[in-house]
Order: sequence, then C-alpha cells, then structure tokens
Amino acid sequence: MRKRNLWALGAAFALNAAVVSVASASITYQDDFNSAGDSANWNLNVAPSANASLQSAEFGYDYSVYGIPPAPGSADTLGLRLRANVPGGAATPVNTRPAGVTSGLSVSPTGQNFGANYQANFYAWSNFNGAANAQGLADNANSEGGTNNIMFGIGTSGTVPMVVGNTTLVTNGVMDGIGFAATGYGGITNDYWIYPKSGTFLPVNANNYPANSTANTAAYYQSIFGTHAAPAIQQTLSTAEYGGDASNTQAGSTQAGAFGFAWHKVTLTKDGNLVSWAVDDNFMGYLDASAITLGGGNIALGVSDANSTTTRHPSLLFTVFDNLTVTDTVPEPTAALSLATIGAVATVIRRRRAR
Repeated sequence: MRKRNLWALGAAFALNAAVVSVASASITYQDDFNSAGDSANWNLNVAPSANASLQSAEFGYDYSVYGIPPAPGSADTLGLRLRANVPGGAATPVNTRPAGVTSGLSVSPTGQNFGANYQANFYAWSNFNGAANAQGLADNANSEGGTNNIMFGIGTSGTVPMVVGNTTLVTNGVMDGIGFAATGYGGITNDYWIYPKSGTFLPVNANNYPANSTANTAAYYQSIFGTHAAPAIQQTLSTAEYGGDASNTQAGSTQAGAFGFAWHKVTLTKDGNLVSWAVDDNFMGYLDASAITLGGGNIALGVSDANSTTTRHPSLLFTVFDNLTVTDTVPEPTAALSLATIGAVATVIRRRRAR
C-alpha cells in the first residue's frame, strides 16, 4: 500500500479531535434490524455445529425491556439480539447453570460482496451479569458465567462462524477474514483482540494496537470507555430471575476500560489491503492484509461465551446491534491527526521502508 494511503487511514480515525467528511460515500447496504423478517436477509453461522440450540439471533428485538435506551440515531428500541451458550437452550433457558459449551455464532448479510474498499458502521451494546457479591459488575473473576465476547469481522465470505472462545477459535469456528473482538466485562489479560484470518490473535508486540495493550486496564482503553452502570431495571430483573444471590449481580459499575453497558459506535474499514477498526471514532487497531487471502468481501457480527460454564441469569447475558450502514468509500480526513494515530501509521511506514 502506498504511503499516502496509510496516512489517509490514520487521519480517518484520528483520535478525539478529528472531524471526518464522507461527502462522496454512497450507501450500499443498511439494516436497522427493526423487523423479525430481516432474518431472511442474513446468514446465521453457529459453532460448534452440534450446539446450535444454545445460540440465538433475534431480529426486531425490543431491548427497552432491559432499560436500554435507543441506539444513537434511532427513534425506537428495536435491534438484533445475539446470545451464546444459553443454559437449557435458547428456546427454554433455565437459571440452574447446567453444563454448557464454549460456543457462539456470527451473522452476515446474505450474498454480499462489498469489494476492495468499504466501511461498515453500526452500534453495539454488550450486556452481562456480574457476580453475586458486593462488587457486582466489576467482579468478573466470579461472574457466574457472564463472560460474553463480541466479534466484528470484515473480509469474510459470510458463510462461516467467526467464533472465538477466550483467545482461540471454538470447535468448528472459522476465521476466514479479519476479526476484531472485545470482552464486554473486562478483567482478563486480553480484552481487545485482532485476529488476522487465524485462530491466534496478534500479540501486542505486533504494534497493531495503539494502546500497546490488549487489557482493559490500559490507560488508553480507560480513557475511551470509562465506567458504566447497568440500567436500574436490571437489578429488579436479576432478583426476579434468581432471588438467592447474596448481592445483586447488576449493582455497581463496570471495570474502567470495559466495553459493556453503553452504546458504542463501531467502525470497520477496508482501504485496499489496510483493515482497521474504531470505536466511538477512536482508533483501536489495524492490520496490513496484503499477504492474506481473505475469504470474501462481507462483514460479520457475532457473540460467543469465553467459557463452557453457563450463566445463572440467561436473560441478562446478550449483545445488541443496531443501525448498520455499509458505504462504498473510505472517509477522507478534514482535521488534524492525533499523536497516537500518527505513531501507529508511522510504524507501518518504517517497517515498509526497512523491507
């Protein structure tokens, strides 16, 4: 990729101060997930294939019952709800924590190929239950099974399950594109990952993470995500679902730097061979895919459970997506670059010169 394109990508995701113009972009695909009938336009890919009944994709789902406000830009509270490793099965969940399996699903628009240059924007909310003690949402070492990962994929065929467990693909999972993943809850060694068409994520020393870390404890992630509390109604729902908890699982706040309990705008960009992601217009990472043969030109939205244990609060463990738009052009910058983005892009340029 040419040097000027690397700088253009960095500028497009300039942190904090950048204002981006997409005057020439045209929308090639969009879905507000308002109708259950939207499911006919999406491929549902589950892994492991033998555990399909534990996974769920609900289009036109009203997420307001959990106190979640409308996603930015929405006049309603309808979206796509994804659930993984649901105890007892998605059709008849139970709160007794039966044996489960590390598993999940991804969904992709049917038959789409967005080409060599495109950008997907959408909103994501990660909901989970904390532990039944005074720390609540912040105590994720004993989170009663509330350990969902969120996956965003680009350059995929759209016909395979892009599903990861803790740090590797689950049984039957396939990473045929570039995957970007996050935990909603934080508190583990790796909370933000980049998967380069592989079941192994890029290590920090690959210099593809502007935070120079994959853990939510990094100051960079904490400055972006801060802390958040669960909507108040969820404490009532937690008690109703399982009243034997010593403390309410939805009390307290998330760990600083965790993705959960807020609407976040996610941006996935493919600019030739350079693939990147951003959250709330903050640059999160990139990958030079020039040496990778991607599975296709589609996108994927997914969720998985990082552990085989199931949750005691199946209704509170899910991810919601809303207001997806795919455009056929990459934004051009109209404001100054941030130092963090300059550093990330300059690293790529130095590497290319060294070759």
